Amino acid sequence: MPIIRHYEPRDRAAVREICCDTADAGEPVEHFFPDREVFADLLTRYYTDFAPAASWVAEQDGRIIGYLTGCLDTRKFLRTMALRIVPVAILKALVHGSLWHRFVRQNLRLPKSHRRQLLAEYPAHFHLNLRAGDRGHGTGRQLLEKFLSQAGELGIHAGVSETNRAGRKFFERDGFVVLAREERFRTSDQPEFTILYGYRSIA
Repeated sequence: MPIIRHYEPRDRAAVREICCDTADAGEPVEHFFPDREVFADLLTRYYTDFAPAASWVAEQDGRIIGYLTGCLDTRKFLRTMALRIVPVAILKALVHGSLWHRFVRQNLRLPKSHRRQLLAEYPAHFHLNLRAGDRGHGTGRQLLEKFLSQAGELGIHAGVSETNRAGRKFFERDGFVVLAREERFRTSDQPEFTILYGYRSIA
């Protein structure tokens, strides 16, 4: 069984690697975008570099096999993304020559500010990811339980691709309810959507 523990700075490279290796429905980010550094910055840097206290990793035999990057204050997350992360990602994409890539044109923008009511009711959020060969063994649920315990009575929101049936079942089985359907990061010219779920502790 894996060890579930708080994220530590030494885990940063592994978290970024898993993020990029599984970016496209379990396939590597290179399927749609060549710049791993920019992609990992946009999806993980807030949690690893600015507010790591609510993030968790699953470690097995000395190897990180999955992570949950969590945030207890989405308003703070949005401010940090706007002021510290997105501007640096734009600069990196320019230097790397990836700024004009289709993926960047479609997605390199500030995260949508969710409706005020949603942030008031569900201020916490998280992202959960496992290496492709380490799914289906209960590790994701163990990571989620740690975060839910840490969040306490805070409302939590999280998204999953509309086409990810297994992911949607995972959320719904654990008491999450559908809040909204939103456009997500695009990997093609066609719109792609996320189902946004919410959770409140009954304690």
